[in-house]
Formats: sequence, C-alpha cells, structure tokens
Amino acid sequence: MHVSVGKLTDLGDTLGHSDVDLFIGSASFEKRCRSVLGNVERDHIKRALVAVNRTFGSRLDENLDWFRQRLGDRIEYLEVFSHDPVSSLVNVEQSVTRLLALRPRSVVVDITTFTRESLVMLIRVLYRHREQSTTVSFVYATASQYSVGSSADSSRWLSAGVRNVRPVLGFTGQMAPSRDTHMIVMVGFEDERALELIRSCEPTRVSLGVCDPREPGTQSHQDTNVQRLSRLMSVLPDVAEFEFPGYDPSATQRVLEAQIRLFDDCNVVIAPMNTKMSTVGAALLALQDQSIQLCYATPYFYNFDNYSLPGEDYYLFSWTAAVGLH
Repeated sequence: MHVSVGKLTDLGDTLGHSDVDLFIGSASFEKRCRSVLGNVERDHIKRALVAVNRTFGSRLDENLDWFRQRLGDRIEYLEVFSHDPVSSLVNVEQSVTRLLALRPRSVVVDITTFTRESLVMLIRVLYRHREQSTTVSFVYATASQYSVGSSADSSRWLSAGVRNVRPVLGFTGQMAPSRDTHMIVMVGFEDERALELIRSCEPTRVSLGVCDPREPGTQSHQDTNVQRLSRLMSVLPDVAEFEFPGYDPSATQRVLEAQIRLFDDCNVVIAPMNTKMSTVGAALLALQDQSIQLCYATPYFYNFDNYSLPGEDYYLFSWTAAVGLH
C-alpha cells in the first residue's frame, strides 16, 4: 500500500481538484478537525457526512459552526456517543450504508479526530458495504504538539481516568474460555488507560508495542511514547515488546500478524491506542480475522483545552474495493 505524505496546503493538488462525491469527517473539540476540509475546495464536495460526538456537548459548538459555514446545505450529521456505543453503531450503519447506496465514485474520509471506537465502526461499514467502483481515500492531518503547554514528557496528558472498558461492537472476536488470552496494546500517550485495559481483561500474555522510531512522524513524540512504555513495563511482569509502523496501515497489520503468531494458541485482544493510521491497520486485521477482538477504554476526562495544535502535514492512502488498500 502506498502512503502519500505532503503539506496540507497541497492536499487539493494531491486529490486532483476533482469532485468528492462524499466527504466523511468529524467535528471534534480539536481545531485540527478543520485541517483537511479547510484545504479542500468546498465547490468540489457534493455531499458531506460529519460525525458529532454528543457526549462532548457544547465543546463542539465552535467547530460545528465552522463546518456548517464551510459546507452549507451539503452537510448532514452522524450522531455518535462515547457513553452509548450501541446507538453509535446503529447510526453509523444507517447513515453510511444509505450514502454508499448512492454509489459515490469518490469518498474522502478524514480520520484525524474520530475517537478510535467510532473510527473502527466506520471502517467496518465501509469495508462491508463498499462498491467495486468506489475509491475511498483516507486522510490524516498531523498535530504539531499534544498536551499543549506541558513542558516535560512526564506531564503530557490527553485523557484522565477510565470510565469503562469494553469490546468494540462489531469487533467482539471469538473468545474460547478454554484458551489463554494474548492482549496486544499499541501504546501511545495514555498509559493509565492502557493499564486499566490490561487489568480489566486479565490476559495471560501481554505484548506492548510502540511506533517505529525511524518514522519521521513518530520522532517528535517518541520520548513520550517510550516513557509511557517504561511505566507500563515497571508494573507489568513478563511482557513482550515490539515496534509497529504508525503511519502505514498495511505494514501495521503485518506486524500485528507476526506478533499474534508468537502465541498462536491464544485468544487475541488488540487495544489500538496510538496513531489513527495504525488503528486502521488493527481494524483491517480484525475484519479479515474475525476471531480477533478490539477493545476500547472510555476515559472520564479529555484534555479539552490543550489537547493538540494543528500541524502542517497530511498522510493519504486509498482503498479501491476491488483490490483493497493501496
């Protein structure tokens, strides 16, 4: 699969200034939710589906107004809820399936600010209901900084507390009670969430992964990721460590497959907690191997005011239904 990297200001040129039959994005509390759409000419967008996480309430108002002004009568809304995954999945299924039934030739999905749970639900619907003639392009806009204002790696935070831990609906896997469980955690900034996931699932074996430090997109955040991994290693005995590509879904998928084979007699639970692009890789693997479970920890709080600052770059990869990801 080819992943393109470039400046957001050049995104329109990369997409060829051709019509986008369907744009799918998310109106988040982060200003970064504007990064992709702000660099695509509005007159080239025919329809838009914008996810709105109602659990975040008025935190979304400013960005929602921006989307309304930007898209006008082209927009419709997809309501999702961090506290109600059943309603979220029903709404994703209904809205996306209906729009895919119109047989759009070009779909652009901005994966930047979806929650990981909503994102993998969306991937599942696109995977199951895509048309052979439809090309889906996934775009991710980078952040220049996370946990804005935190001067030390140890003080950076994106969320706090864990409300609950649950399998992602549509990705519950096939868990055999007679088998041991191998849990694979793709570690990011949120070691508290990761530890609670592991404690709740009570796996027999644990693999902890961090992004490959050789990737340019990883390097500015690598010290924080490694520190979070070290914290987990200090309280978890006998864990396996591995590295995965954070910005290439197909390569992520291959690394996860190799990690699973290390303990191939186990149930498999994957917690994607790093980049959105690696989350796509985990979702694709779980769609192709339905014995794998994806799990998610809902936090009590997000760092709403200082979560991130928009970056300047994008990552782009495309998916043609006939042959898969490219």
